[in-house]
Amino acid sequence: MKYKKTTYLLLCLLIVSMIFSFTACSYKTRTESPKAKGRLVIYTTFYPLYDFTKKIVQDTADVKIIVPAGVEPHDFEPSLKQVADIHEADMFIYLDPCMEPWAEKLKDTLTQKEVIVVKAGAGIVQNNDPHIWLDPILAKKLSHKIYDAIVMADKDNKDVYEQNMAKLDDMFDELDEVFKAELSGLVAKDIVTTHDAFGYLAERYGLNKIPITGISPQQEPSPKKMAELVDICKQKGIKYIFTEALSSPKLSESLAEEAGVKTLVLNPIGGLTQEQIKKGKDYFSLMRENLENLKIALSE
Repeated sequence: MKYKKTTYLLLCLLIVSMIFSFTACSYKTRTESPKAKGRLVIYTTFYPLYDFTKKIVQDTADVKIIVPAGVEPHDFEPSLKQVADIHEADMFIYLDPCMEPWAEKLKDTLTQKEVIVVKAGAGIVQNNDPHIWLDPILAKKLSHKIYDAIVMADKDNKDVYEQNMAKLDDMFDELDEVFKAELSGLVAKDIVTTHDAFGYLAERYGLNKIPITGISPQQEPSPKKMAELVDICKQKGIKYIFTEALSSPKLSESLAEEAGVKTLVLNPIGGLTQEQIKKGKDYFSLMRENLENLKIALSE
């Protein structure tokens, strides 16, 4: 009986010791986290939101991205660990349910955890087309919605965020001016793209978009649709079919072969490849690459 009592006491001491060790480790992890140091921890869903947010906060806050490099953001689903990580953040920024339906489903539980949820595309996205970041003026509006939320959450660093936002505004304005100046003088206006991602850009700069697939690049066109596109390319004298960085070029290359034309990249900038990250690319450098390829395609 005495033996059993001693064993029981030792077991209790062991359990208490384990709990203490776990609590100490957990406390150490929390105190060393950016959040515990007073820095905002911000989770963004995909690349444009990450890039704009990072340019607004610079090193003042900790910004993370959910969709990894090299992954097409349409129809992406986060892991359980990623969802758990988001619930430990200060702020969660997503674009719109038409882009990230999974993000919309997290709103209620995140709010209960006192995580600030920012639907950055609210009031900007039209007709369930999420690609607003490809229009520099709409990208500027999008960034201001992010900025407003960050300033509300961290008023102590408002001056820093305000200065960074002013610089970002200038970058958007300059990009818009360059696009207007370079594209306005071109006679050709028709662009054939892999998926329907360039509606906002086309409307801003007077282009005529002809997408092979719909809003999502996963949508497959019928053989009849492909045959119609071949006829359109020949009738309009189109010289290039645009491919994308993160989607399969198979459809675009097939159309180009049938129509007897070439291919070029027109990047929807939903994400970066590892190679682009290594080269230091960002939204603005990729938009300028898009502009150069648009000029090639519409000048010949």
